[in-house]
Amino acid sequence: MPGSPLRISWSLSPAEGTIVEQRNECSCGLFCLLSGDHTQEEPDPLLEMPVNFPLFLQHPFRRHLCLSAATAEAQRAWRLALQGGIRLRGTVLQRSQAPAAHAFLEAVRLYRQHRGHFGHDDMTLGSDAEVLTAVLMRELLPALRAQTQPGLRGAGRARAWAWTELMDAVHAAVLAGASAGLRAFQPEKDELLAALERTIRPDVDQMMRLRGRVAAKLRTEIQGPLESCLRRKVDAQLPRVSQTLLSIVEAALAAVQTLLAQGMDRLCRHLRANPSGARLRREVYSFGEMPWDPELMQTCFREAERSRGRLEQLVVPFGFLGARSLVFGAQDLAQQLMADAVATFLQLADQCLTRALDCNQAAQQLEKVRGRVLKKFQSDSGSAQRKFIRRWQLCIFLPFVLSQLEPRCKAELLEFEGDVLAVGSPALTIEGIYEDVIRGVLLQRIDGDEETEAQRGTCPKQPGSCTEVQPLCPLLPPRTFRN
Repeated sequence: MPGSPLRISWSLSPAEGTIVEQRNECSCGLFCLLSGDHTQEEPDPLLEMPVNFPLFLQHPFRRHLCLSAATAEAQRAWRLALQGGIRLRGTVLQRSQAPAAHAFLEAVRLYRQHRGHFGHDDMTLGSDAEVLTAVLMRELLPALRAQTQPGLRGAGRARAWAWTELMDAVHAAVLAGASAGLRAFQPEKDELLAALERTIRPDVDQMMRLRGRVAAKLRTEIQGPLESCLRRKVDAQLPRVSQTLLSIVEAALAAVQTLLAQGMDRLCRHLRANPSGARLRREVYSFGEMPWDPELMQTCFREAERSRGRLEQLVVPFGFLGARSLVFGAQDLAQQLMADAVATFLQLADQCLTRALDCNQAAQQLEKVRGRVLKKFQSDSGSAQRKFIRRWQLCIFLPFVLSQLEPRCKAELLEFEGDVLAVGSPALTIEGIYEDVIRGVLLQRIDGDEETEAQRGTCPKQPGSCTEVQPLCPLLPPRTFRN
């Protein structure tokens, strides 16, 4: 890009949703993109020379990257492309349907929990190697500071630059080691999974009965402290957190519905005015690309950002530092629902439009399809909102409750550990049963709060269901959610 104020050996691949250094991949999920219209009269202190249209990519463990665009339009285009790439790269594990991805994230959570870090944060953004690198870098950082900072030469910017260079080199080494370790572990992991399945399959009924007995006893033992914690710490904040989560996802999905309706209206108008086959196909293709148009979807993505500050203030007391992950999740959801609705419209349109129809008849058929698609979108978005809010309520409150109960309940778990160990299967642990019990009680609280809010008319209500349509369309190549 022209006018770059710093000489940094990076290359960009925004179309693939990644930012790639010449040596190896960098942790895109942890990047923070900043932009602003800096003028020569107001130079940024990070720059060696003033520029007009900069973009900054900031990372907690890497050298920051500054790009300079030639025009404001180019700056905006790059910003949208990079924002989309960072989001899609950052949420690649969260969006995955593979059980291994969810198991990996759960393993990272349990590891950090055993190290005393109960709250959800943004370190789980990125690929598996990037997540492991972020966790290890966070643990290495105190020792690295203590051992190296006193020996750094220079002062001011020179000293800060030396520290940045050191951090960048350490991060690259840790990332390379984590990537190599994960690749080397793959054959062993496959063997362990096969062995685990062989041991679980014949004993699953016995394991489930034992789990039920232990869970019932545990629930009785921890009921008092758990109820006390929920009443004192959670109940008062649960409605406020629910409303904030609702405002984040509801605004984004309302913007999606508006864009979707406008796009379908444009197709109907074009069909009435200019039914040319080639032109219509171009319009259909343009409509099918709506979910992947960064400029168009920015309206929806911006809505998800608006309540982020209020959410952070509300949930920081609970140790939740994952507001960025949450906003990314809402944006991913908006894009996915838009993609599903667009594909459904195209499929229904392809089914109902025939050459026997004139332009007005075809437009009338499209208007009927429009109504069906909007009705289905409202149903899908209502269900998606509830799942989204429920999931993030658990992410906010479950680690907090576990941290509050640990001093009192940890010793009581030892009484039941012998029964679980007697099964001899790593699939059943007393810690897992304990967390499931707390999760179940917390979900009852969350569902009860949702019913209360629904009675007050402040929660989304799901409209009547309509016919389910698979998102496939002969007019446009089938789409899946792009990584």
